[in-house]
Amino acid sequence: MTAMLGLTLIAGCDGAGSPAPLESEANPAASPAADPAPPAVLQPAQLGPVHKLTVTDLDGKQVSLAKFAGRPMIIEIWATWCGPCLANRRTVHALKERFPSKLAVIGLSVDSGPEVVRKFFQSNPSNEFEGMASPEFMEFVRTVNASNLIPKTMYVDSKGRVADLSEGTQSASWLQAMAKNLK
Repeated sequence: MTAMLGLTLIAGCDGAGSPAPLESEANPAASPAADPAPPAVLQPAQLGPVHKLTVTDLDGKQVSLAKFAGRPMIIEIWATWCGPCLANRRTVHALKERFPSKLAVIGLSVDSGPEVVRKFFQSNPSNEFEGMASPEFMEFVRTVNASNLIPKTMYVDSKGRVADLSEGTQSASWLQAMAKNLK
């Protein structure tokens, strides 16, 4: 059985399994990182491979990821029907509060359409940007990691280069370390 964009329903994402437990939760006693000065905007010649990709917002408009140039990005690839994705979203979403201006936290859904995602956000929090993964974006992801597993979390530096890509549910400590170390 496959879902939109050729993603195979595996690792509990078909509703038959349970999401993997989070290894750790964010420590509420920890103080948030200091906000650095906003980064300079990169010129077109300086845009990296991720900045050159477009995705679709929930209104169907094309959005260039160059919009986030100059800031590191954590991009989660997820679906509303995927239990592990929903667990990972909770942890990824916490980064938005911890690193509010240093980091762009982006969610890209592989659901069948934006209506399902908009309905999801009626009762769930959203990230800085939420959209639909375009075929162009997913083709790029496959060049980095050919697996059809979701959730995927892509760590992108401020110059638009992929620093790492993780599959499955990530721990809060791992996500925080990656966010802190992305430049």
